[in-house]
Amino acid sequence: MELKIYKLPHLFMFLCIFSAFGLLSKPPLLAAEDTMSVDEIVPGMKGYGKTVFTGDRIEIFNVEVLGILRNWEAKSNMILIKMSGGLLEKSGIIAGMSGSPVYIDNRLIGAVAYGWSFSKDAIAGVTPIHEMKSTLLNILVPEEGLSLASAGWELPSPLQNDLATSSTVSFLTPQPKETANHVFGNLELTPILSPLIVSGVDTETLQRMHPFFQAYGLYPVQGGSFVSYPSIARKPKLVPGASVAAILVRGDLSAAVVGTVTYVEGDNILAFGHPFLQTGNADIPMGSAYVYTVLCSQSNSVKMASPVEIIGRICQDRRSGIAGNIGESSRMIPCRIEVEGSKKLKYDFEIVDNKLLTPSLILMAAQSAVLSTERKIGEKSIDLRLSAQIEGHEKPVVIENVFYELDQSWFSLNHIVQPFTMIINNQFQSVRVNRIDLKIKVSNTRRTAHIESIKVDKKHVKPGDTLQVDVSLKPFTGESFYQTAMVHIPEDALPGSMLNVTACDATYGQALNLGRSAGKYLPTNFEQLLRYIENMERNNHLMVRVLLTKKGITYKGECFPSLPASMLSIMSFSNQSGIGPLFDEVISRIPTTYVLNGNQTIPVSVK
Repeated sequence: MELKIYKLPHLFMFLCIFSAFGLLSKPPLLAAEDTMSVDEIVPGMKGYGKTVFTGDRIEIFNVEVLGILRNWEAKSNMILIKMSGGLLEKSGIIAGMSGSPVYIDNRLIGAVAYGWSFSKDAIAGVTPIHEMKSTLLNILVPEEGLSLASAGWELPSPLQNDLATSSTVSFLTPQPKETANHVFGNLELTPILSPLIVSGVDTETLQRMHPFFQAYGLYPVQGGSFVSYPSIARKPKLVPGASVAAILVRGDLSAAVVGTVTYVEGDNILAFGHPFLQTGNADIPMGSAYVYTVLCSQSNSVKMASPVEIIGRICQDRRSGIAGNIGESSRMIPCRIEVEGSKKLKYDFEIVDNKLLTPSLILMAAQSAVLSTERKIGEKSIDLRLSAQIEGHEKPVVIENVFYELDQSWFSLNHIVQPFTMIINNQFQSVRVNRIDLKIKVSNTRRTAHIESIKVDKKHVKPGDTLQVDVSLKPFTGESFYQTAMVHIPEDALPGSMLNVTACDATYGQALNLGRSAGKYLPTNFEQLLRYIENMERNNHLMVRVLLTKKGITYKGECFPSLPASMLSIMSFSNQSGIGPLFDEVISRIPTTYVLNGNQTIPVSVK
């Protein structure tokens, strides 16, 4: 009996210790009661926040609630806080803090997400956690038929106009939105700028792209590419307060947007506290990040960081933040840029599959690739060839042209990326690009020629004749020479009519195309669009055109040049849309080694 009495307390103590150890060994889970709603928060409450200032070590900063901005945006509240402690006393709000979780009484209230430009104090707006958690519902019940590659981005109106004019796509470098523009003297409550860490990109190129990135709340910063082990102490994990990266480009060039993790629930992650691009459904690689230091600035302090590795996928991009899944993968487009000039260089990288970002990032990469080897000022002739492999098409779509530049105007690169933008933003069908190759050949010479005169071997022709057209080309600082074109006069040319023979460059020829058969250049299906893009007039082609007296029509982008007079009359007066005039024409295109300019015309009569 004494033995039993003696051992019972020890057995009881052992069980208690074992139970306590078991409880302590389990990681704490953030249940519903561990969050605090806006209605429970009052001014004066104090708490703490989590973020990374150096490396991957999560540090604590102090927080005091200043008030609640109710309905500051439609159906949205904001918790106004003052942050203090450590580096914040010197830096103020830091770009890259977006998503830093804030706690009161060890209960999560939301994420640091908004601030004021040029503010002396670290006063920030916190997106309530209950608004952010609504984003997780979209992961569980995704929108039907949406992905980032087709997530409701409409074809911008400037692009629709450019389809007919072939001018530069203006939205590749848009002006910043008012809400994202930190203008001196204006205190605006805006999302905290997210640092876009870019490596392998020329400084001037980054400056040129700044308005585009700033329009979407991104703060371009030159930094390093992916950090590899064992250069850092341990593998960073995505936990509340850790740095997280949205990967846009990786490879010889890299670009990643850095923010902070707010909330983790299983494999689901919430971050940022404000939208990235607010596309809704998304498909962007999600990675961990390593912070080297914080660069303090009176305008915008910023975390200097690099991505570490891709460990998941961002699948939601909403007003209250981004949401992702650990362990899932995102689709990226393999790209290669080859530059042949004073040096031969190749850049291999992958780029995010996104209607908005892909063309702009390709443009940034191309500009940087050229600037890395070629001079900025001086005469240059540039040959460009962009090849895009589109799923469902056996042959790649090829866009090529030749340009002359006196300085780095970037018109040529804009002009070649613009048709690619038309393809992925087309209104006819979703497009999945499997690969992009861009070849750039630069020579420090001026290969231009002017069309100075035109002559024909006879002024009177018969139907069915072959007309010899000699065009005099005058190269820059060179001797004039003749380029000959043989033009066949159609058998049904009307006797007694007068034909205009025109020799012209691509710009003038494009204007004639739109004036004589505009409907032909307004595609009504995807195949027509591809055909139009691949056959755009090239600057090194000499065009010899003979305008005939016959007329036809265009109907939904297709040409009908030889309709009977009765059918032509009926269709011309049809009450149906999509019908336009078409002037019949014989066109001959002759490749040359020059960028041509000018035009000349001569009349020829039909016997």
